[in-house]
Amino acid sequence: MKPQPQPLRALLVEDSEDDALLLVEALKRGGYTPDWQRVETEAALRAALAAREWDVVFCDYAMPQFDAPTALRIVREKGDMLTAIVVSGQVGEEVAVETMRMGANDFILKHNLARVVPAIGRELTVAALRRERQAAALALRQSEEHHRVLFDKSPWPMWVYEPETFGCLAVNERAVEEYGYTREEYAHMTMKDLRPPEDVPAWLASFDGIEADATVRPPRAWRHRKKDGSVILVEIANQPIIYHGRVARVVQAFDITERCLVEQQLLEQAALLDEARDAICVNDLDQRILFWNKSAERLYGWSANQALGRNANELLCQGSVALTALKTLIQRGEWRGELPQTTRQGRQLVVESRWTLIREESGAPKSILVINTDITEAKHAAERIREQAALLDRAQDAILVQDLEGHITYWNKSAERVFGWTAEEALGGKAQELFYETPEPYHTSLRATLNRGEWAGELTKRTKAGGEVLIEGRWTLMRDAAGQPRAILSINTDITEKKKIEAQFFRAQRMESIGTLAAGIAHDLNNVLGPIIMAVELLKMQVTDPRDRGLLDLMETSGQRGADMVKQVLHFARGIEARRALLSPALLVRDFQQLARDTFPKSVSVEGSVPAEIWNTPGDPTQLHQVLLNLCVNARDAMSRGGCLRISAHNQMIDEHYAAMHPEAHPGPYVVLVVADSGEGMPPAVLERIFEPFFTTKKIGHGTGLGLSTTHAIVKSHGGFMTVESAPGKGTTFQVNLPAETGLAEVQSETEAPELPRGDGELILIIDDEASIRSITGQTLEAFGYRVMSAGDGADGVAKYAQHAGEIDAVLTDMMMPVMDGAATVRVLLRLNPEVKIIAASGSGGSGAEAEAAGAGVKNFLPKPYTAETLLRTLGRLLHPER
Repeated sequence: MKPQPQPLRALLVEDSEDDALLLVEALKRGGYTPDWQRVETEAALRAALAAREWDVVFCDYAMPQFDAPTALRIVREKGDMLTAIVVSGQVGEEVAVETMRMGANDFILKHNLARVVPAIGRELTVAALRRERQAAALALRQSEEHHRVLFDKSPWPMWVYEPETFGCLAVNERAVEEYGYTREEYAHMTMKDLRPPEDVPAWLASFDGIEADATVRPPRAWRHRKKDGSVILVEIANQPIIYHGRVARVVQAFDITERCLVEQQLLEQAALLDEARDAICVNDLDQRILFWNKSAERLYGWSANQALGRNANELLCQGSVALTALKTLIQRGEWRGELPQTTRQGRQLVVESRWTLIREESGAPKSILVINTDITEAKHAAERIREQAALLDRAQDAILVQDLEGHITYWNKSAERVFGWTAEEALGGKAQELFYETPEPYHTSLRATLNRGEWAGELTKRTKAGGEVLIEGRWTLMRDAAGQPRAILSINTDITEKKKIEAQFFRAQRMESIGTLAAGIAHDLNNVLGPIIMAVELLKMQVTDPRDRGLLDLMETSGQRGADMVKQVLHFARGIEARRALLSPALLVRDFQQLARDTFPKSVSVEGSVPAEIWNTPGDPTQLHQVLLNLCVNARDAMSRGGCLRISAHNQMIDEHYAAMHPEAHPGPYVVLVVADSGEGMPPAVLERIFEPFFTTKKIGHGTGLGLSTTHAIVKSHGGFMTVESAPGKGTTFQVNLPAETGLAEVQSETEAPELPRGDGELILIIDDEASIRSITGQTLEAFGYRVMSAGDGADGVAKYAQHAGEIDAVLTDMMMPVMDGAATVRVLLRLNPEVKIIAASGSGGSGAEAEAAGAGVKNFLPKPYTAETLLRTLGRLLHPER
């Protein structure tokens, strides 16, 4: 029959409501029905004590507005009958003893509330005994004769002593029998002689405290020494009496030695068993339950009171497996295996059960210790893992699981593919040792996962082959059914190639942005340089003095040098119109081998090789010469202490796979020009930026930073692309990949230019917003037999053409002008006269795309700054194509 809950009036001196609720819950589980109140100040405590009677006072040791010593003093003002128990978080042994000295009946740590119920039962029993003894002492004081009878007949040792000297005034028969001293010996003894010498100072201090302050109680147990030297534990009742007309004290000693030992053992065992996570029970040989711990209550739903005395097989529906286990247990003394069980709510469990046979001292079987671990979720999880493993092996990402110590417990097929280790090689190994050269990246990711439950980021990991892969990782903390961290799931995506492609894409975007800015600047510079170059050409035709011609040559050289610098800017910006011819890579390599041998320091050796069957490539010879020149000069500068320069060429057929890894490449035949040096090499940080305009590692005055950016722009304008490999101390290799023609074709060569063509009085309309360009272009054309009409913008030009359309033979117009730009001007002119002959000019580079956008009638384009020769030949071909 289920025992009825025992009412308990409990006063809680506690500042934490949560801790108070935990304590109340512990009392309820222990079979009490608490009628409780929580206070946290001295005033509230005094009011609660005055308002009603309490069975027990629980007191926290330290509170913001209060503390245990003060609370105990107030409680003891009510007398010794009220049980006071200190409950605290974690306090040292000395503090615990001090609180006991100050009147606490017991001291319990908050994390061990399992001791509360036994402590209350014991202390309430002792309190009842104290009340009985108090009543007896009162009766003793009322009737000395009655006291004498009780004194002499008491089943417990008793003494009457003088408070000042502690001298023994009387002793009962039980004290003589129990302690071994005669009455004569007692007459010459004091109460100090009953204690071991080492306990006397503490006893005296406690006794003085009691005499000075009646609210202070001694510890629950003292040590007494018998005549034979044996020591026992006693509980003392000490009360004042009137003995033969004078004040004395009577002491009654209760031997609690055996009880304390048994109680301590039981408390320790019960605490250990109740703290165990496994369900633990003890059964007799007929499977009747004798012990049932807290974890068994939680797992199965039956309380200890409900389970004790019942048959385990019937209670848990263990079936025939349990009977087989019992037979094995009797034969071997132990059994271990899995059992199907049922909870009180009907839930089906699978437990891992360990049975141990407990024997009597004679060796006869006495009982069975059963320890059950719930593995239901683990069994289900194992099944789910087996099902999921088949799916995970098909995933493209590398998936692995590691325990909290870093040991790998799962490794899918993609992990084998990405990292190179098989599952057999990886399982059981430590992820930190397998993947990382240094522990910092691993520990950083691990701490973040443990703190936040997940982590995502990029990691560089080592492969079995010794290489490195860039991984995009997602780590997730996996927990067990109790919510405790159990393992870490890691999903790894190989983004090595993706990052390379992204870097190439971002670099291309950056180059395009800078190129747009550079093109605008170049347009204005070309407008400045154009008149200078053309004016010098005109002046040279008129000046005969050698000194003056020398100055003009210097001006022409400087102007052309400035134009070349602008052309370099336009090359990396978006390329300029190039005259293309079919070129032989063998001739290019041969020319630069010879140039390098003639001009480079003798400490630099030059080597080269070109196969006989090398393909030809269409391109601009001047621009491709500039490409090789820039690369060879950089190679020379990288070998300040000498080295080897290798210039070579070979054929390469690029397929779809190769093209997919290089955004600028397309499938097809390529000629590869290779310039390699044995110089200093470049670190990755420098290698990443070498194609950026104005970026250079050379000293001030030794480079502009335009060489490689111009080279890259020229190669790109030829439909090719570049690759570079370099490392510090290992030299640098540039590969220039140019589209090739595999068929045989005649390689064109340059011929000597004929005399400049002249005009026959044709009228040319010049439209340009720069007055200097209009002026010098007009003077040049007039010097070579043309008539000139000029306009400052597109609107003015259209108006003049409309007035003189019958006279104007050709129109030379700039494409970038205010009011009406060149494209709009061209479209209006074509509407006025579809047969009008137009030459478009621009200082922003390009290949005439602006003019083509204006209309199909524009067939000629001049990049600024143009020379007189270029202008006259273009105009001659337009007006006199038959010449």
